[in-house]
Amino acid sequence: MSTTTKRLGTEEERRAAILDAAWRLIAERGIHAVRVADIAKVCQTSAANVYNYFPDKNDVLTAALRHCVARSFDRQDAELRRIDNGYERMLKLIDMVVPRIGERRDEWSIWLQYWTEVSLHPEYRPVHNEFYERWRDTVVRIMRRGQRQGVFRDDVDATRVSMQLTAMIDGLGVQVLTGVRGMTATTMRDLLVDYVDRELLP
Repeated sequence: MSTTTKRLGTEEERRAAILDAAWRLIAERGIHAVRVADIAKVCQTSAANVYNYFPDKNDVLTAALRHCVARSFDRQDAELRRIDNGYERMLKLIDMVVPRIGERRDEWSIWLQYWTEVSLHPEYRPVHNEFYERWRDTVVRIMRRGQRQGVFRDDVDATRVSMQLTAMIDGLGVQVLTGVRGMTATTMRDLLVDYVDRELLP
C-alpha cells in the first residue's frame, strides 16, 4: 500500500488515507488483529497522529468499516448509472457483487466482519441497517426501471424481489468465501442470473 499521510495536505485527505489503510488491513488480517500501530506504519505516520483523528482503536476500525462500505456503494452507483436497460443493470449488479479475487473479495471480508460486530454490538445496528436499506433499494430501483421498460414482469413486487435477491447474494457470497464445496464465484453468478431469468423476465 503506497498511500501516505505525509504526502496528503488536507485534514480530509489524511483522514481518508488512514481509513483506506485500516479497511484494507482489516480485510487482510481481521478486525481484531489490526493495531493502530499497523495502520500508522502503512500510512508512514505515528500512532499518535492516527489518534488525532480517532480517539481510540474502536473508533478508527468502525469508521474504516463504514468507509469501505460507502466506497463500494459509490462505485456501484457510478457503474450502474451508465446502463439504461433494467435487465442489463441487474446483470451488472450481479457481476459487481460476486466475490472474485481482489478488491471485491476484500470488501466481502469487511461485510462478513461487520455482520459479526453488529450481531454482538447492537449500537452498530443503525448504521448497518442504513447501508442495508440502501443495498435493497438499489435492487428495487433496478427492478422498477425494468418494469417500466417492459423487460421485467409487471406482476411481481419489486420490494419482495429485492428481499429475495439480496438474501440469495448474501448467502451465496458467504458460501463462496468460506469454501463450501461446489460453490465458486462462477457458480454463484450462474445461480443468480438463473433466478433473474426464471423469475423476473416476461
